[in-house]
Amino acid sequence: MQKKNQTCRQHKTMRKSNVSANLIFPFIILCLFIANSSPAKVVDKTIATVDGEVILMSEFEKRAKPVMEEYEKFLTGPDKEMKVKDLKEKILDQMIDEKILIREAKRMKFNVSRKEIQDGIEEIKKRFGAEEEFNQELAKQGLTEEKFKDQVKEQIMVIKLIDQEIKNKVAAPTDSEIEDFYKQNESEMVEPEQVRARHILIKISENSDKAAALKKIKQILKEVKEGKSTFSELAKKYSEDPSAARGGDIGFFIRGQMVRKFEDVAFALNVGEISDVVETEYGYHIIQCVEKKAAEKKSLEEIRDYLRNFIFQKRMEERYEKWLRGLRDKASITKGEIE
Repeated sequence: MQKKNQTCRQHKTMRKSNVSANLIFPFIILCLFIANSSPAKVVDKTIATVDGEVILMSEFEKRAKPVMEEYEKFLTGPDKEMKVKDLKEKILDQMIDEKILIREAKRMKFNVSRKEIQDGIEEIKKRFGAEEEFNQELAKQGLTEEKFKDQVKEQIMVIKLIDQEIKNKVAAPTDSEIEDFYKQNESEMVEPEQVRARHILIKISENSDKAAALKKIKQILKEVKEGKSTFSELAKKYSEDPSAARGGDIGFFIRGQMVRKFEDVAFALNVGEISDVVETEYGYHIIQCVEKKAAEKKSLEEIRDYLRNFIFQKRMEERYEKWLRGLRDKASITKGEIE
């Protein structure tokens, strides 16, 4: 279960990302917004077409910019340029796939109720601290309320399309198939060591006053050590991470899910212990170890339900990839050079 039981978590600030991850559902309604993106410079250049529908360079830059900023922190070595180019190709291919899926969903004429659209919007709004933040993001993306509703509707149509063409046509694994899978992969049926942590983050960037940020985090650390307020209360008061609303709690994680400096400190702490100031590329942190779980081999009965879901998801992914290739083969696609 080592790598296989890693799940997508709400907290993304510190978690590493897998550039080559192949998601079965590219249309997740919570991802309609591109986090921390800024309006792209308008460039009148067509970078790709899908059945005559264009993808502009400006659209691509807007999608790619926040992704590239995130991944370039982890892309190193002499082949970095090639990796960057490969990632840009993947982003463009995803944009092409999105257009193909939307066109297919519209062709199939899936109905979407007003309630479904409103529920989708409310789900997205949960990502924001207040209604004002949500409206500011709409303005940043250049979206009117009606245009945003149209996008939500398209996303729901695609989810319904994938449910009909993939999820509803994949057979659930039998008990004997689950047992065979467990036996064939028994050495991997281990729950890795985990730590649950809280942290307080003061962000830094190229334009930040690092000295001021360091002074601030040291003052917070002093308050933490004085013990007049709990770590959770101070995280809610000071932290600049989305986890602040949860008192800095980022839940359990295993090695490899966080940036190295952060996880090395978190795993080295004893339960209840609080770190000194830790610097990562994201800023200055104070980390508290809340709970630890030792590595543990899981019996078949303990993970039967997990394996049932894992095998089912794997089958869906295989069917999805084959089905999507078929849709791409039928579409008229052109791609230009990515700078």
